Amino acid sequence: MEDKIYFGCFVRQRIDKNTTPFFVFYARVKDIKQWARVRRVEDSTDGTQRLLRETRSKAITRFVKSGFNNTIPNNILLAFEPDKAKFSSLEEKLSGCLSEANFHNGCEQQMEWGTLEFSFNTSGNDYCAYVVDGQHRLYGLSEFDSEDLPILVVSLVNASIEEQAFQFIVINNKAVRVPTNNVKAIIANLNEEELQNRLLKAGVKYGNTSPTLRDVNDLDISPFQNLLKWPYNKEGNQLVEIAAIEQSIKYLRAMFTFLDEDEDSLVEIFCAIWRVIKDNYTELWGKENTFMKKVNINALNEFITDRLKFAWELSLVDIFNSEQLETQVLHIVKLLPQEFWKAEWTIKLQDSANVRKQIKEDLSTLADNCRLRRPWNEDLNLPITEG
Repeated sequence: MEDKIYFGCFVRQRIDKNTTPFFVFYARVKDIKQWARVRRVEDSTDGTQRLLRETRSKAITRFVKSGFNNTIPNNILLAFEPDKAKFSSLEEKLSGCLSEANFHNGCEQQMEWGTLEFSFNTSGNDYCAYVVDGQHRLYGLSEFDSEDLPILVVSLVNASIEEQAFQFIVINNKAVRVPTNNVKAIIANLNEEELQNRLLKAGVKYGNTSPTLRDVNDLDISPFQNLLKWPYNKEGNQLVEIAAIEQSIKYLRAMFTFLDEDEDSLVEIFCAIWRVIKDNYTELWGKENTFMKKVNINALNEFITDRLKFAWELSLVDIFNSEQLETQVLHIVKLLPQEFWKAEWTIKLQDSANVRKQIKEDLSTLADNCRLRRPWNEDLNLPITEG
């Protein structure tokens, strides 16, 4: 067993003694991960947390990496279950040292300074605290290797499972997105351009300006890094039409509608899909050829997304897990030999719904040919082949 003691303040927000009290303190995220667990609904009938989205935790890591002054001041909410932690008051000692200071901020009747002590087993599953809110912040910050970051913790002490569930539901039903007009008012007297650039670099949407395209062009996890054809890409190879990326992401969002309010996961998933495609077609990638044309990018994106949607619905893949997602995409693209993209086609390549449809139909046949071990070009309509 290992013991932990944290200094902080013990708070009863309501006068009623039956109210679950809080203990508020700072701790390092990698330390917290040793003794706090996430009880998820898919793992336990008592679970209150939703599935951890690896894509969202990665976005948190990317956020702190993107600027040395990027911080997350808001807290995570933990819960210590009944009889798992003991509070000890230090009021007498502190009052002797700070006699002239009002260290209760006017909350003398509902607040005490002291320590919270508990024990846990590092070798087993003997957790004494559970994450009620903020799992992505906790895991995302802990994956930032350059620093072991501290984070503010508000903990419920002696909290029943029912209380944990209540707090989780309240928090997630009371969150309100800040309207654009309110944001404009907040930054009226600031350097808007400088702030916008910092927000976009951190992957945060500002007004009508989305960081998505900038992420796709800039991030080292993006296979399209420095390949987009737009004025922003001043030093890269301007090869891929902006509209090809916009349309591909729009299709992905339409097929997985729950990504509509999760831009971070959307970018991570899109990049994961196309990293596999890039690795599978290294001979064609990033060069001026048929494969890199807008209509082909969109057709291939739709073809793969359709099959991912089917696999998701059958619980064959968790698209929020990059490893699972990339494995599933690899199963798909391995059935599509690059000879298809290198062959001369029977039609003039143009960006239209009809051409995109023909490409997708041939991709479906191409995959069947590969599975059935037939010649890759059998029954295809687009490639011109001898004989």
